[in-house]
Amino acid sequence: MKKGLFALLLVGVLVLSVVASGCISPGGESPSSTTTSSPSPIETTTSSPSSTTSSPSPTETTTTPPETECGSGEVVIWHAMQPNELEVFQSLAEEYMAMCPDVTITFEQKPDLESALKAAIPTGQGPDLFIWAHDWIGKFADAGMLEPIDEYVTDDILNGFAPMAQEAMQYKGHFYAMPFAAETVALIYNKDMVNEPPKTFDEMKAIMEQYNDPDNEKYGIAYPLNAYFLSAWAQAFGGYYFDDQSEMPGLDQPETVEGFEFFFQNIWPYMAPTADYGTQQSIFLEGRAPMMINGPWSISDVKKAGIDFGVVPLPPITKDGKEYWPRPYGGVKDIYFAAGIKNKEAAWKFVKWFTTSPEVIKELSLQLGYIPVLTPVLNDPDIQNDPVIYGFGQAVQHAYLMPKSPKMGAVWGGVDGAINEILQDPENADIKAILEKYQQQILDNMNG
Repeated sequence: MKKGLFALLLVGVLVLSVVASGCISPGGESPSSTTTSSPSPIETTTSSPSSTTSSPSPTETTTTPPETECGSGEVVIWHAMQPNELEVFQSLAEEYMAMCPDVTITFEQKPDLESALKAAIPTGQGPDLFIWAHDWIGKFADAGMLEPIDEYVTDDILNGFAPMAQEAMQYKGHFYAMPFAAETVALIYNKDMVNEPPKTFDEMKAIMEQYNDPDNEKYGIAYPLNAYFLSAWAQAFGGYYFDDQSEMPGLDQPETVEGFEFFFQNIWPYMAPTADYGTQQSIFLEGRAPMMINGPWSISDVKKAGIDFGVVPLPPITKDGKEYWPRPYGGVKDIYFAAGIKNKEAAWKFVKWFTTSPEVIKELSLQLGYIPVLTPVLNDPDIQNDPVIYGFGQAVQHAYLMPKSPKMGAVWGGVDGAINEILQDPENADIKAILEKYQQQILDNMNG
């Protein structure tokens, strides 16, 4: 997906590691290990715990590495992952449970995860853990809905992560989550239609112009549109939605206005006239656009479509002799510890294994295209040589870490409101006036 922010500086550090650097068994087998054999039940639900169904995995013999710590009992994890992501997570959990037969890992799908957590945690009906990007850490911690894990996070664990990930797991002096990947959006291109990926925005625009044929439902680019996706351009010229240090929105800043205007003048005309995620992705998957802007979570579907593809950062814009890189929001995927956690010890042991085992993180990277944040994996030759990980790793270099302040919650709706109003008449919209209107709306919501 899914911040007291020196993180903008840290993004570059992360990517330098990625660039200078998802299948190995997550069990991390070693010749000296002892062997255990047992069934490993894993449960997946789409509603409440009472509707849990269990599907035991086949009994298998797994070598247990000495460093694996096993708890006991059930650990419940709420999530809103895509099916392909869940499949990999379940497989890894089964590996762990084969090594730790007294533990059951239960995944519960929550399509509206935030609402479900806010309703359940205060009443003691929440999960042990939940999975989301780091940008929830501020509002959930301030609301008392996270469990600190300070007693578990030692310096050696902390220093095993890239700096951006270290920042993403803590808030106001406490640790509440463990990171396992970074993410941002990049340009995914169809190699059958684009011989060489664009190195500049002018080259990208020329490709869009070449393929744009709306009368035949073909377009220059496929691009879901909302506040998250548009952030790349809003922040390209120095603008921003929200500054985490001053805790002030910036929709009315001239640089932000310039970014919005640039998008609607230079990209929107080459898109299908819809903001819908599924529609936009389908256009690329069906070969009706040569390029798509999307994140690593989309790669599985691209592969299933049989597209020969490449991944590169959004190319820089040249203006008045200067180079401006689009700066999409970047995030860190975290596993959070929920307040009222019922099995903290077992949850910690599973999460520690999951987030600090190089074999696990490498599996996530190679299977799902996640950008790793665990240092040994960043330096793994297979990761360094993977074009998908490399491409998104390059993209992270130019990302803008999503804010951690709870006040950011008032910003998302305001930006989406501005986008929706502009979309009513993109050609004639007074973008500056609309952004100023929603800037004031955001301020009113933050103050009242």
